[in-house]
Amino acid sequence: MKTFSWLVLTLCAFATESAWAAGGAQIISYYGIILSSLGLDEHAVEAWGPVCGAILTTILLLLIGLKYRKSVIARGEDVVPDGKLSLAGLVEMILEFIHNLGKGVIGPEKVRPFLPTLFALFLFILVSNLSGLVPGFKPATESIDTNLVLGLFSFVVFNIAGMREHGIGGYLKTFAGPILLMMPFIFAIEIVGAFARPISLALRLYGNIFGDHLVLSVFTGLTYLVLPAFLLFFGLLVACIQSFVFTLLSSIYISLAISHDH
Repeated sequence: MKTFSWLVLTLCAFATESAWAAGGAQIISYYGIILSSLGLDEHAVEAWGPVCGAILTTILLLLIGLKYRKSVIARGEDVVPDGKLSLAGLVEMILEFIHNLGKGVIGPEKVRPFLPTLFALFLFILVSNLSGLVPGFKPATESIDTNLVLGLFSFVVFNIAGMREHGIGGYLKTFAGPILLMMPFIFAIEIVGAFARPISLALRLYGNIFGDHLVLSVFTGLTYLVLPAFLLFFGLLVACIQSFVFTLLSSIYISLAISHDH
């Protein structure tokens, strides 16, 4: 944890020094520097920036996973927390939180197959959002393309879950409603609503993350001290809340897809 803290402080200091060396308070992008050094033009840098953010998030998650796996192996059968702040304890706290969320929404009997999906969504969005709080790193979730991919992933998961639970024909019948005369209209409305879910997930996440960073950049340009640091706290809240909201809505969609109360 101390090494990570020093790394963040070093990056912040380097970003601040580079920005002032360029002639004032500017927004530096490490992804832009790397991509520009590879010979990409401005438009290509803008397009590939979120990809770099997603790759960084994936690498961080892999490192966290390997570190956690190592700590679990080292503990052996001792599963009692040691009471100290550690990466393993933080990961277990998050996993327990998502587990309880899934049990409450999907149900304790049916949640187990969907836990990896919910864990992956929450952790990817959370780590990506938090990376955006470090100066010079634009989060992948600030791109509508990345968020659409996450929304489509959730869309595929809950539809496959519904088909496995009801069968393809039975799942399609759940969109028709119980009234025979109204079935064509209800079916059309439900289908449109189902396809709108990944779009709404993407737009909600994009709007909140983009808005948070826009406000932070505006106030950083107006006041270089105190206020931007204060806004970082709200950025932390936004990062956590939006990760929770995306995961919660995905679990609700899964619950609706596998439900027999239609």
